[in-house]
Amino acid sequence: MLLGLLLSGALAADDEGATARIEALHKALLAAMQCECDTQARAEGLQPVVQTLFDVNNIARISTGRAWREFDEAQRADLEGALERLIVATYADRFDSFAGQRFEVLSEETSRTGAVVRTEIVRSSGERVPIDYYFRGDKVFNVVASGVSDLSLRRADYSSILKEQGYGALLAHIEENIAELAAQAE
Repeated sequence: MLLGLLLSGALAADDEGATARIEALHKALLAAMQCECDTQARAEGLQPVVQTLFDVNNIARISTGRAWREFDEAQRADLEGALERLIVATYADRFDSFAGQRFEVLSEETSRTGAVVRTEIVRSSGERVPIDYYFRGDKVFNVVASGVSDLSLRRADYSSILKEQGYGALLAHIEENIAELAAQAE
């Protein structure tokens, strides 16, 4: 598949620095945007990049708060799988066409949990959208776009669902989000 060939060079090794890993993500996103393929093909191409870069375990743990301790191993694995598919579907949906955009890495800083790579996507109009990637170890656990933390949004949303409706409803909610992203592309 063409997208697979385009993305084959986009994976950064685990031992590379945070900036190199984000640059690899950007390369993969640009390849996905420039690929004349459907959302499913973009998702299939982006999946190994997401799996390599994102700390889905910590995303799931932080997103569900105290409830995480109550989940058994199978529930945790199901939730992590659903979150990984959601992240892939989100990137495949949002980065679906190329119109001269480019990514710029502004800096790499150290925070209490690890590196923070500050970037911008520069649209062809010149508009700049800040995107910051927060690492824990060698993996991303939070993305902040235009000052909005993806992890904070998930935690607020997921905590409410867990409290009011339980684990099954949360998993169904995530699967519905994945299906909605796929349907938007059709």
